[in-house]
Amino acid sequence: MMTQKQDEAKVREGLTLDRTYQNPMMLDQEWEDYGIGDPYVLRYNGKYYLYCSTKDWRVGIKAWSSDDLVNWSYEGLVTEEPLTEGAYAPEVVYWNGSFYMYTSPAGKGHYVLQSDSPTGPFTVKTDNLGLTIDGSVFIDDDAKWYFTHAESGGIMASPMSDPYTIEAGDKLNTSLGHWTEGSMIIKRNGVYFMTYTGNHVFSKGYRVNYAVAHESPTGLYTIPDNNPIIMSTDTDFNGLGHSATVLGPDMDSYYIVYHNLAGKSAEGPPVRKLNMDRLTFNGDKMSVLGPTHGMPAQAPELPAFRDPLGDSPGAEKWQPADVSGADESWVTTVSTEERFTAEYNVVVDNGQSVPSSGELETIFSYTDEDNYRSVRINPGRRSISLSDTETGQEVQQASLPEGMDFSKLHTVRVEADQNGTRVYWDGLLLLDNQQLTAKAGRIGYAWKGGLKPELHYTAFTNEAGGSSDNKAIKQVPGTKEAVHAASIGQEGITVHREGTPDGSYSAELSGPEAELAFPVYVRADGDYTVAAMVSDASAGSTLEVEAGGVKRSVKLKAEAFATEDDSSEWMKVPLGKFSLKQGLQWLTVAKGKGSPDIRFIETSEAAVLEGEQEVSFDPDSTFGDWRVDNGTTGLLLDGNNAMMFGGDTRWTDMDLSVQVTQTETAEGEASILLRTTMESSFRDQVADSFIGYELALRNGRIILRKVSYEVNQELTSGVLELENGIAREIRIKLDGTKISVYDGDQKEPLLEWTDRNAFLHGRVGLRTSSSGWQFSHMKVSAE
Repeated sequence: MMTQKQDEAKVREGLTLDRTYQNPMMLDQEWEDYGIGDPYVLRYNGKYYLYCSTKDWRVGIKAWSSDDLVNWSYEGLVTEEPLTEGAYAPEVVYWNGSFYMYTSPAGKGHYVLQSDSPTGPFTVKTDNLGLTIDGSVFIDDDAKWYFTHAESGGIMASPMSDPYTIEAGDKLNTSLGHWTEGSMIIKRNGVYFMTYTGNHVFSKGYRVNYAVAHESPTGLYTIPDNNPIIMSTDTDFNGLGHSATVLGPDMDSYYIVYHNLAGKSAEGPPVRKLNMDRLTFNGDKMSVLGPTHGMPAQAPELPAFRDPLGDSPGAEKWQPADVSGADESWVTTVSTEERFTAEYNVVVDNGQSVPSSGELETIFSYTDEDNYRSVRINPGRRSISLSDTETGQEVQQASLPEGMDFSKLHTVRVEADQNGTRVYWDGLLLLDNQQLTAKAGRIGYAWKGGLKPELHYTAFTNEAGGSSDNKAIKQVPGTKEAVHAASIGQEGITVHREGTPDGSYSAELSGPEAELAFPVYVRADGDYTVAAMVSDASAGSTLEVEAGGVKRSVKLKAEAFATEDDSSEWMKVPLGKFSLKQGLQWLTVAKGKGSPDIRFIETSEAAVLEGEQEVSFDPDSTFGDWRVDNGTTGLLLDGNNAMMFGGDTRWTDMDLSVQVTQTETAEGEASILLRTTMESSFRDQVADSFIGYELALRNGRIILRKVSYEVNQELTSGVLELENGIAREIRIKLDGTKISVYDGDQKEPLLEWTDRNAFLHGRVGLRTSSSGWQFSHMKVSAE
């Protein structure tokens, strides 16, 4: 068995980007003057099929195919049914020999189309089923079907009685505070992950969130703090959304596809471009290694072994095997390592009727006829079982879903690692045995009792249970989960699976040589802040941080953990600034003194202020009718949610001062915005369309809030009475995770707050809806 230390060594030796791609991806025969919007990818028989929305007033749905998620071939129009004019967000599900397509042409209700091939032709099978746009199907492990679709204020979810029938639904708590669309559910390790998008497809602030449920795909979801997981409001890369998730070619990794907006089409709406990034999972936490743009990204890993078959096994990759009682049996010429995932695509019997005594075995961990394991499919009993010849036992058995047609292609996937063996039938987890831990060996097939199987795409990879997440190259800037370090598993690192507020796992560095080593790609030359989310129990410990060839020792001072915020027992601690060069390299965080327990490492671009300067506001980030008169800024006319932003998103620690004047006509509140990023403004999105802090003045109170679009949290407040017509200076000190607010030259703060999960960088800004508020002399300086 390869140890984790050897795994890390392999990664260090092979730290290259030999196979790459770059977002956005350009495909042959994209819709002219439109591109690819609302992408969806189906994985079937070892290949990928991409579908997208149809340009308005055009008929038909386009598709592309790929073996690796990077190189795509145009497959043409998979349907030319007249009702597919302007077909929105087509999604395709394979089940028991049929491909079912769900789409809402021009947003005028859903239809179901069916085909015997992923490339069509798809024909219409239902009348208009109604409902809004962006329908998506999820099939649970018990073979029950569910349909989700877009709605204002939250995703709608409905049970399905069959592929053509959608029952009455309920609104879920998965909402972006306004119109919410582009939903999709996957299930991983017993957890339901829903991705969803909004608020408006033409907004810079279009983004992807996710939510987690444990009991049911239609129950109450938890919305994690690390949302949104895909977002950018950059001028040349924005409007990211309507995503779909798919299993990678290595059958262990996951990828998310989405579109971005680019310019305008001749007909007005923006053109859309296809993007793809790596997804990773840490317990209940989902993260995206991106979004990447205009830079090389690590291409999906391919299986260690793959063969499309479709005929008899060839001597180059297969050899006859000894399997007791089998009519015929084959195994691969190469072996898996001790941890692996294997996939078998097979027509169990291509005869007219299935023999009652027939049985098909998908073999793994094969050494000889007395030492192998297998998944046995018995069509007569309609059962699937897990067997171990070494013990001579049938370890576990389950019934196959009702109505299985064994003359159609089905997929068996086996995951085996130190946590046991898991068996999937057509993507449904039917067998999960924690005692049968992984064992190396060859994979193959055996059949008896007169069965006539057809063998199709067969593959294995030496990853399982998300182990490939540790080898994935992480992004700088970006967040790196501690348990996704290449060094996880080495002696002296303990993974804790409980005790975090978001259901993620943490890594405690207790051994003398324990370190978290991350392969990273730095997007551009520059200075970067490194921070760690650590447990309160880590107070007093020391971390050794190495980045860009510089190594520093950082003490986690106990006083930094003494906060007014008692929302969790975890604290984000800045570890310093490092100068990094663009490209592939290593970032390591090692144990110094104590036993620090770490959830994640965060890296962000940093820019140091030089001297004192007036804030220069960005005209491209000025929303509303603002005027500047002799150094005084205010609204020309009362306007709804007027905002303006200035400075540099890379600003970190600073002192800020501004004079605020409340006149007799002032209404509502006036706000100073701090450490803001992802600012946007659009008619169909929430008012709080930025990420950062807001210091608001209202009715004699001063209020500090933390804002992330639809999530607006009041942190603390105090009293500050303003006199009409008299300018009042407000001073703010931003120091790491602490925000201190002062009234003029007073030495004691009006407000003070230490945020345990702080935003550590961003711009500054102003917000009001009333022309009665005035701002002047807004200055920033290094602390």
